[in-house]
Amino acid sequence: MDKDTDILPGVGKPILLKRSKTFIALLLLIFGWIINIVVLAWVHDRVPRNYEPLPDLFFSIFPEIPSTIRITEFIMLFMVINALGIMYFHQHRWIVARRVFLCVAISYIFRAICICLLQVPVPSKNTYCAPKAISSFSVVSERVITTFWSAGIEALRPRVLCGDLIVSGHTITLFTTLHTFKYYAPQKLRVLIILYRIMALIAVICILFARKHYSIDVFLGYIVATNVFRMYHSLMYSFHQNEMDKNLLSQNILSGLVAYFEKDALPPHLFVNMLRVPSLISDKNASKICKYKKELCNLDI
Repeated sequence: MDKDTDILPGVGKPILLKRSKTFIALLLLIFGWIINIVVLAWVHDRVPRNYEPLPDLFFSIFPEIPSTIRITEFIMLFMVINALGIMYFHQHRWIVARRVFLCVAISYIFRAICICLLQVPVPSKNTYCAPKAISSFSVVSERVITTFWSAGIEALRPRVLCGDLIVSGHTITLFTTLHTFKYYAPQKLRVLIILYRIMALIAVICILFARKHYSIDVFLGYIVATNVFRMYHSLMYSFHQNEMDKNLLSQNILSGLVAYFEKDALPPHLFVNMLRVPSLISDKNASKICKYKKELCNLDI
């Protein structure tokens, strides 16, 4: 068997799972993130300066507390780590990972388009924006290189580029990780969903207190992350049920991606959310070890 494939139990015959599709989805995610940074580096010089922040209902009621962004980033990192844990230990990790990676990629590509189309004044007078420059290739490239490694986390590197307001990337990340946990966590861990929802709510409120985004940015971040995730999984279910023609969402451009990435995936009725420790040894030897150390091979969660 090719090292790039796994054999999964199917109906009537085994399903050959191609791991390469997961790496393709990961490449799309990386592309989505890079295009966001490139667009930010380019639009920075087009952000209106010397303008008052736009009217915002939340801003008119609550004061600005810049330090609350640290709370947001702590919660976001916690939820990302948890989502990665679910993906890594899921017994169908290659399928889960490709789906989540693709949803994040689509959300961030959409965000890059929004950033490119509309630039608004920064939400706070206290926000520092680096001086403008002529957007040459060298200037944009230098900005991309210096910004890429921080992944948009201010705790790693203070923000100096402005313009990536619509849509909130922090909010996309928060709610994509929340949906990942809700959809793929085993039943015994579902009790944590309420806690995760509260944490996500606190995180987005802290974004607004810190004046890193307008309320509409956060709202759109939730809408984009939630709808992309649900749209993909709705199309996925219809694809495996051979009912794509009955799903109005099949007219969406995503339907082609779903058909490609789900062709070798398990159908929903065979897909069970269970956590397993990935084996780094051959299946034959792993089966022998599991007879004596079952807890290491199957978390039974």
